[in-house]
Amino acid sequence: MRILLATYWYLPHVGGVSTYVYLLKRELERMGHQVDIFAHHPDMQKYYMPNNGRYLEKSKVKDLIYEKVLRYYDERLPQVDPWIRWREIERYSFEAAATVFGLAKYDLIHTQDIISTRALWRVKEKRTPLISTIHGCLATEFLYSGEVKDRNSLPWHYVASEEYFGAMSSDITIVPTQWLKNLLVQDFRVSESQLVVVPYGMDISSFQKKMGSSSKLIRPGDKKILACPARLVPVKGHEHLLSALARLKQDRDDWICWLIGDGPLRENLEQQSRSLNLEQHVSFLGNRDDVPVLLRQADIFVLPSLQDNLPFSVMEAQVAGKPVVVSNAGGIPEMVEHGETGLISPAGDSESLYQNLKKVIEDDSLRAQIAESAKEWGMLQWSLDTMMDRTLCVYERVIPKLRKGVVPLARQRKTN
Repeated sequence: MRILLATYWYLPHVGGVSTYVYLLKRELERMGHQVDIFAHHPDMQKYYMPNNGRYLEKSKVKDLIYEKVLRYYDERLPQVDPWIRWREIERYSFEAAATVFGLAKYDLIHTQDIISTRALWRVKEKRTPLISTIHGCLATEFLYSGEVKDRNSLPWHYVASEEYFGAMSSDITIVPTQWLKNLLVQDFRVSESQLVVVPYGMDISSFQKKMGSSSKLIRPGDKKILACPARLVPVKGHEHLLSALARLKQDRDDWICWLIGDGPLRENLEQQSRSLNLEQHVSFLGNRDDVPVLLRQADIFVLPSLQDNLPFSVMEAQVAGKPVVVSNAGGIPEMVEHGETGLISPAGDSESLYQNLKKVIEDDSLRAQIAESAKEWGMLQWSLDTMMDRTLCVYERVIPKLRKGVVPLARQRKTN
């Protein structure tokens, strides 16, 4: 088959969507399928296909659409605020660009977010099946970031509608967690029959190989290392982690926390760290390409998310055999059993997070037991084969009935 993987977000980037797309592409190509990727270029000024170099300057479509959409709103809906207008322009531009790249040649389209799903559903050939994977809930993330102020505002009603139409504009919508499925059904009125849960998988052997590489960053031998690999954005909850670390510092100073990642909150978090006198205990490492090595060196993994879905960072920490200290945000409780494969605190609760960090630092036997259980669970649960078999079963549900004698996709992968 010819398959198109499409996302509104730019690729490649540091995050789960990028990891998922490139893993899926590699596995599908190993089966003999032809796979293209359509996404924003990292400079956000072009649409492109990173696998073949084709690109389109964004201004060539956006400038025309910008004028028409703004004129329409000015004449008919002047009360709609600029943020909503911008989102409409972005989606219209994305769908127009997709038609320039051509959609008719694909046997299957697999989108990766609500924006690209709605856009391509409107312009694709009717006969072409479209599957989407929704990796999180944008509407509620906007509440955490402050871009949407409250649930009574016009922007909230707009993003709630975006969430509904993005989830419903496909033949089947994949979600990685039961949490996200429940949220879409209960809060956004998405039909339960539209959604199927397929957890992520990861290339465990490749990750373990990378763990054995070298790194210029060497851990101090007399300190416990806490590692937090996460974008510095509001939804990841770093401010609560820093508050918890300030409490931990009052008890003991034999630890260092590595904040691995970057983002718009870096300056604010650095200021908070200074104000809490944590400069000697918290290191902002920025974006790194040696995260597996840093996890190998770490003693404890921590993730204080306020909202999350099925973070790859937790999966990687478990496979690396690290005790995980996490919040109960989103789908994380589906990944971690409190007291067995990790320690869980309520999202946003700095005191509980501090208590869990203190417990796992102080108790060597507990730390070792949790790490062993987490690795055993992770090696089984995050198998890439399991994810691919489940995904191919979803593909088979929307592809026109296979000719008699053709091997079904899931079985085809096993025989390959």
